[in-house]
Amino acid sequence: MPILKKQQAAQEHLLDNNEFWLPDFCSRTFTLRVAVICVLISLFLLLAQSPSLWPFPFWDYVLLLLLTSSVMGISFFLICRWRQRMMAWRHLAVAAAVVVIIMFNLLWLSLVGFMLLDALNLPMLSFVSNEYSAIFRHLLISGLFAGLFMRYLTLQAQLRNREKAAMQARLEALQARIEPHFLFNSMNIIASLISIDPEKAEQVVEDLAALFRASLKDTADVSLADEIALCRRYANIEELRLGDRLNIDWQVAADANAVRIPLLTLQPLLENAIRHGAEMSIVPCKIILAVQISPDWVRIRLTNPLPPSPARPGNQMSMRNVRLRLQARFGPEATLEAAPKADLFVTELSYPRRLA
Repeated sequence: MPILKKQQAAQEHLLDNNEFWLPDFCSRTFTLRVAVICVLISLFLLLAQSPSLWPFPFWDYVLLLLLTSSVMGISFFLICRWRQRMMAWRHLAVAAAVVVIIMFNLLWLSLVGFMLLDALNLPMLSFVSNEYSAIFRHLLISGLFAGLFMRYLTLQAQLRNREKAAMQARLEALQARIEPHFLFNSMNIIASLISIDPEKAEQVVEDLAALFRASLKDTADVSLADEIALCRRYANIEELRLGDRLNIDWQVAADANAVRIPLLTLQPLLENAIRHGAEMSIVPCKIILAVQISPDWVRIRLTNPLPPSPARPGNQMSMRNVRLRLQARFGPEATLEAAPKADLFVTELSYPRRLA
């Protein structure tokens, strides 16, 4: 057992390292890239500052290459040492830390380099008349390049998150399609209604068809009103199964048709509320779905009573998928929070209206 736990911990650690948006600068593949980057940056600094390139100022290029290699090597070594700790930081904090590390190392290495050249009586950079102005100029150039590089990595990470969220949404939809329990329950309801209430049985068939048709759609966004209508179809089927135990209060704003939301965002949340609330209750359970739309925000609150018995364990897959899809669509301002409050379990979803 201890060996299995260690292997599992090692796998989770490897997964966290692979999912972190900041590259592993100490990997073998990245070492060669760093060498190429040092050569190119040194050449750029020389081209930007040297008044004459013929004959080629070889000594100037050597000094710049040594400085660049030292700065990059020490900076990336420190970043690698602190990379595990940085995983818990925000993107902006990580980017700022990397830029500060690079500029700090450039500052003290430049000062040490000028002192060594002076102590060894070796020639300085031919185009440098004032050491401090040269250091300031290099700090500006390096800070600009480091900031642009971190911005590129951040945008690349956001793109990967969007692709990952879209892929996970497809997998979630596929899993919902082949999940047998809801389908079997619905078919049993239809079978029981055919002989006693054919019209209601037909309505269940239409609701079930609408749900499966939505799961097969490639549409990314729908109006909030359409998403709530889909939730109502799902609730209609569950109300036939659970009877008086399920009572849903729909408090929907009048302008729900004016904003948009990713398809099948609310239905999994409602499904969780029914599964962990009414399904486990022996008394009538009131679920409230409230939608508030202001000029700036769309806020959706879903509450269900906590069951008297211990909560049914869940894998949080639906919550994680909805959160990823919301942040991929509306950015980091979109939030999804779920937690027990008093005798209720409250799920709150919000995102900027200007992006909807």
